[in-house]
Amino acid sequence: MRMDPLYQTSDLYIAAYLLSKGLQLQDIDHSNKRSNFISVDRQDRPELVHSFVCARAVGNLADFLYHLKKARRLLYSRDV
Repeated sequence: MRMDPLYQTSDLYIAAYLLSKGLQLQDIDHSNKRSNFISVDRQDRPELVHSFVCARAVGNLADFLYHLKKARRLLYSRDV
């Protein structure tokens, strides 16, 4: 069985941006003080994160807002 590499972040906005760019959310780890969004990693993920952090992110704002609301709802409902 092939195991896909995973990426995790505790940053809600980065998680929402990555979800809006097509990364698939696998789980939310609530075991620490800060919850972590866990998704299947992709080859272009480092560049996506870098562009977001450097304020050069490009994408559909409506998609980003949809995934931001969804991620926030999942975070507080503790359900994936």
